[in-house]
Parts: sequence; C-alpha cells; structure tokens
Amino acid sequence: MRLKHIEVFNAVMLTGTVSGAARLLHVTQPAITQTLQHAELQLGYGLFTRQRNRLVPTREAQALYPEVQRLLSQLELVRRLAGALRQGPSQELRVMVVPSLAVSALPAALTRFRARYPKMSVSIRTLHSREIAQAIALQEADVGIVYGSAQHPVLHEELVATGRLVCVSRVGSPGADRRTTVALEDVVRGAVIRIDERDPLGAMLAEQWTRLGLEPRGDITVQTHHTAMVLAEQGFGPAVIDSFTAQASRSELLHVRTLLPEVPVTVRALLPQGVRSTRPVAEFIEAFRAATADGA
Repeated sequence: MRLKHIEVFNAVMLTGTVSGAARLLHVTQPAITQTLQHAELQLGYGLFTRQRNRLVPTREAQALYPEVQRLLSQLELVRRLAGALRQGPSQELRVMVVPSLAVSALPAALTRFRARYPKMSVSIRTLHSREIAQAIALQEADVGIVYGSAQHPVLHEELVATGRLVCVSRVGSPGADRRTTVALEDVVRGAVIRIDERDPLGAMLAEQWTRLGLEPRGDITVQTHHTAMVLAEQGFGPAVIDSFTAQASRSELLHVRTLLPEVPVTVRALLPQGVRSTRPVAEFIEAFRAATADGA
C-alpha cells in the first residue's frame, strides 16, 4: 500500500463512508473511490463491503488497521519534528513541566526568571514526564521539567533537585499521629490514594505491592501528586507523594511523614541533545533549582 492508499483507508475507517472520507481529506468522492479500488487491486482482496450506504471493514481491513494507526502516528511525529526545525529558534521561552511541579515550584521559579527577563514571553505546557520527554525530543519546547530520568538517546538531562517520598494524610485521621516517619511497607499494606502507574511514582508503588504480594487497597486513583495531596488533606485517605509537592502546601490540616527507608525523588531538566541552550534556558533551569531547594 502506498501512503495515499493508507490515508484514504484510514479516513474511511474513521468515517465509515466515502463522502465522510472525502470531507476529512478535502478531496472529491470519486477520488476516494478510485484510490480505494486501486489499493484493493494491489492487495488482491477487498477492504470494505457496502451495507446500507456505509462501508463496513472486512476481516483483512480490521487486521491491517492497528498497524496503519501506528504508521500514521510515526508519520505525525516526523511532521511535527520537521515543523519545529523549520520554525528555527523561538523568540519565547517554551517550557513543559509535570502538573504537580507546575502548582508547587513553577510560580517561584517563574518569579525569579521574570526578574532577569521581564519582557521575554514564556509559554508553559503541563504534561506527564513521558509525554514531555517525547515532546522535547521533537524540539517542541526549549526545556522540560520532569520527575526521574527519561533515559532517552536524543535528550540531555540536568539534575535540578533531589527530594524524597513522603506520606501525607489529614490531621486527626487514623494513623496520622505525631510521628515524622512511617515505614513504606506499613503504608502500602493499608488503603492509600493511588497515583496512576504511568507516573514514575505510581509505577514504583505498584512494584512495592507486587514485591510484598499484596493487592492495592483503596478506590481512588489520580494522575497527579497535587491531586493526591488535596484528597488526602480532605480525609479521603493517605497518599504517597514527593516532598516538593508536600512542601508547597500551607495547610495546617496536612500531616506529612517521611517514608522509611527513604526513597529519593529526582527532578530533572530535559533538553534536546546536541542543541546549544540559550542563556534564558540556563537561567530558567537555575531558577527552578532555587525554587525546589526548600522541598529537597
């Protein structure tokens, strides 16, 4: 199948009709029909059958579709990278940061940065660590701030800060005594607000449950450390989060205990490998380093 065939095939799979595919690709209906027929002729089998004015995919088409989706996804990454390279150096600082750090450390870092560059435009996007790594590799931003190490071959990493995992819960709730430490094993044996396993912390906790042969308890799963902290503060149960997020809370209702054994949490800056960073990028990383110092 040629690329043109693949685009038409995908459009028909998405819309279910020739007219819908034509509108999606901004071409005529005869062009869609002709391309589809040519693709089927080359393949030697049909891709669709017509049922009540709709095109229903054949067994062969359904088998092909997942691979076509993966191919088009890779093609989109190539297009995005080509566009980023065409645009050249940006006149603004483009930052990507994980949601929890956007709430806790970003405001202080941005205050320090704007003191040095009061007129520079700043674009900020919040994504999860893996998404940021992919976007920085495509040069869609100048710097990304993430938890842990991306270990990506086309990315350069700089350590920003090292904190630790803490357990947070509402003051007065069961287990929230005056102790400043708590065993990680004790925490994971009880009900706990979970963080999605696509997050590095969520994945680490899932490994702990597996190692101990336990089933996770608790019926709340969230995507960000900050959301977990807010729910813990409201009494929905304890949560394990990073010390940077916990440090940003000024609530007197939040009880914070360090996990034992201590589990380090690193914050790193991601930069495109081989691309010389501008002075503002370096200044922003330094500002973020200063902003996270109190939560280390």
